[in-house]
Amino acid sequence: MMHDVSSMSAGGQWSSMTGASIALAVMATQADRYVSDPKKADFGAAAWILHWLLAVVFAGSVAGMLSMGCLGDLIGHGRALLVTKGLVVLGCFMCTLLPEQPDESGFWGQLILWRFIIGVGLGGAYPLTAAVAGKANDVGKAFFWQTPGSVAPYLVALLVLKLLPGQTSPQFRWILGLGAVPSFLALGTSISDPVAQPVRPASQLGLWEGLPQALSCPRLQRRLLGTAGSWFLFDVAAYGTTIFTPQILSYVFGKDHSLVHLAWHSILLLSWSIPATWLSVLALSRWRARRLNLLGFVLQAVLFATFASAYGFFYDMHKVLLALLCAIYFGLNWGVCVSTYVLPIEVFPEEFRGTLHGVSAAAGKLGALVGACLFPLLNTIGGVPAVMGLQAVVCGMGAWLSLTCLPPDD
Repeated sequence: MMHDVSSMSAGGQWSSMTGASIALAVMATQADRYVSDPKKADFGAAAWILHWLLAVVFAGSVAGMLSMGCLGDLIGHGRALLVTKGLVVLGCFMCTLLPEQPDESGFWGQLILWRFIIGVGLGGAYPLTAAVAGKANDVGKAFFWQTPGSVAPYLVALLVLKLLPGQTSPQFRWILGLGAVPSFLALGTSISDPVAQPVRPASQLGLWEGLPQALSCPRLQRRLLGTAGSWFLFDVAAYGTTIFTPQILSYVFGKDHSLVHLAWHSILLLSWSIPATWLSVLALSRWRARRLNLLGFVLQAVLFATFASAYGFFYDMHKVLLALLCAIYFGLNWGVCVSTYVLPIEVFPEEFRGTLHGVSAAAGKLGALVGACLFPLLNTIGGVPAVMGLQAVVCGMGAWLSLTCLPPDD
């Protein structure tokens, strides 16, 4: 039952995260079509508000990863996971109750607050879901459900757009509310489950005394650099690509994109991640996470370099570029996407696993912020080839870190 709950939690966290992103995209439209001036959208906002809406999710995720991972080591991972799921449900529900019009008092402030709360819950679920799953194989299987969880909100969005055409306010509320359903179901399912007690260090020291002592060991420091550094570099590449996929699609297909077209193209790209993630889970039954990490980074470096090179030659060949972009999505979800999630479970002591998994995941989220900030700058300077070229270099660095900092396979 605990494995089922961790799988549902993993799917729920990505469903909620993707749903929140789609809801913002819906709010930035006028009658279901994007507008060049954000202030002319049905829920138009100043540029600084849009930046804050993006930043608070990252900030909330980092806060959740660090605090909830530590809380799990203190009170038990299962109990702490209940807290994270409750925060996601609360944040999504409160977003559906926002004032009807964006110019009403407190609309944007409330949205920023509740998106931060959602971020804390989603971020905290990362280390706790992995710790609850336990063994590497089970952790990989739990992580797999994040992939369908990232596709489902687009299908929900298509349904909502069909049933409520041009009605931006109810559209984004329904998308946000339905995105919380998996977390709500996981919360209801796990409340009655028996919860394991936290694991105490063999030295009988508490978490605050035992963790600094453990981190003084050079071997553990090197392992933490390997797990946190791999996650940081992977998320620079992954989020620099996925968060701005709509922009890349606009370069490939032109800027006259409706929400429906964007949803279908996003589903096409994300659908490649499902078999890729499943193949990664199967590979874990034969290889350790370190080897999967290394091979995944190498594959991504090759794919990013190929796209950067091909973009100049096949700029007008949309099908070729879309095929390469699909291959990149496959590469992003094969190997490193799963191994970064599993590695902390394999290499860290059980009594500090939630905390150190949270530190590694938080490093990944910082990498996501770096990727999200780098993309617009590089895009202005050198366009898509410059972005993809840097991603190839970043993935090469990840392969090197896998070789030098992670413990070799037995």
